[in-house]
Amino acid sequence: MTLANSMEHLLKSAISSFQTMVPVSITIESTSDPSMNSILTIQHVHIGLTGDVSGSLIIKGEESTFSSLAQSMFGMEVEGAMLQSFTCELGNMIAGNLATEATNAQVSLDITTPSLYEEPIAHHTAVLVSLPLKFQNSGYLHVSISAD
Repeated sequence: MTLANSMEHLLKSAISSFQTMVPVSITIESTSDPSMNSILTIQHVHIGLTGDVSGSLIIKGEESTFSSLAQSMFGMEVEGAMLQSFTCELGNMIAGNLATEATNAQVSLDITTPSLYEEPIAHHTAVLVSLPLKFQNSGYLHVSISAD
């Protein structure tokens, strides 16, 4: 499988993972939410990818979006350290499901422990695909996959 085909499959798998894990209607947007540029508190979850594709899965969004998703998934509001923990765990669940789906397509993939950042992450990669996802009544998350 070529790198381009692997990247396309990983992006589709990431979307499928969100649809499986999060009980909220998701719309794939052709352009990003303009308000994302003015939000002060943006969370970045970074998960390393190793195996047939070496790179990263990055999930970026507002704290309020992650909080809303936590409430829809678990029926309770989370904030502070619990929200940070949830945000990393959501990234871990998405990446784990993505790795499982990749294996089904004959792409060997392992993931690293998620890291949470509130500052933008520099991308020094050969390939970066990014897709904004809109979650009904919850906000936007931007999913990016890079390959080294």
